[in-house]
Amino acid sequence: MPLSTLRKFGYPESLIKSYEHWHLLLRPEQPTLGSMVLVCKEGVHRYSGISEEAAIEQKKIIDDIEGVMKDRFDCNKLNYLMLMMVDPAVHYHVIPRYEYPVEFCNQEFNDEKWPAAPSLVDDLSLSLILKDELLKTLINDFTSIECEVSVSASKMYRRMYTSGCFDIFHQGHLNILKSTKAMCDYLIVGVSTDELIIKSKGRPPIIPFEERVSILESNRYVDEVIPQVDKDKQKVVDLYSIDAISVGSDWKGKYPEVSCEMVYFDYTPNVSSTVLKQKLNLTTK
Repeated sequence: MPLSTLRKFGYPESLIKSYEHWHLLLRPEQPTLGSMVLVCKEGVHRYSGISEEAAIEQKKIIDDIEGVMKDRFDCNKLNYLMLMMVDPAVHYHVIPRYEYPVEFCNQEFNDEKWPAAPSLVDDLSLSLILKDELLKTLINDFTSIECEVSVSASKMYRRMYTSGCFDIFHQGHLNILKSTKAMCDYLIVGVSTDELIIKSKGRPPIIPFEERVSILESNRYVDEVIPQVDKDKQKVVDLYSIDAISVGSDWKGKYPEVSCEMVYFDYTPNVSSTVLKQKLNLTTK
């Protein structure tokens, strides 16, 4: 995973959608409203180096981007800039172009360079509140594309969510993922960031965030992995149109109240990250 490029563009907080081979991020600087960055997860430094699977998926992502930006902001064109000079990992700057002012949150924004080439040093200087609202809006819009797929006759739910630290992935984690996927068409997994683990547990994880994400993304039961940057579960339910959340049975009566359904699974006996760490002398008893 091209960590330096991702971090430069605000990952994981800026993540709009994680595809199988690409991350779509909200660009920190906004030359025009809704500017994004599409980063290949494969960490290659030549466009010819991406896999055939990534190239095929890229077409689908471009269709998603053009559909969302047309429906949301009625943009006139989209410019895709692949530079890879300062940041060598394969990535695109996705710049929406507007012939006329576009309105968002009761404010108007102009594409000052129209119809000339965009300038990546330009920035609309959105407030933090406005930028957060833009990110939430785009997450919802890209999530709604997946929501158009109807629930299978054999599945109870369309979209489910589960989350955790996943620090030392073990059989118990696998059992919950497998059981959850058996109940839904689309499984989203939230992985706690290093910062959240340090804040809640007072120590860093054994396995860094990016490696834990890669482990989950390679799991065949997982459809999408998102960063868990805080414990606000209702925000995830709203942003990703979650129908149900799965969690271990020890959370009954203690899990934060949410508007979706809850599914509780019994933990695998004698298997937990804490037990494993104790056996490895990585934590105190």
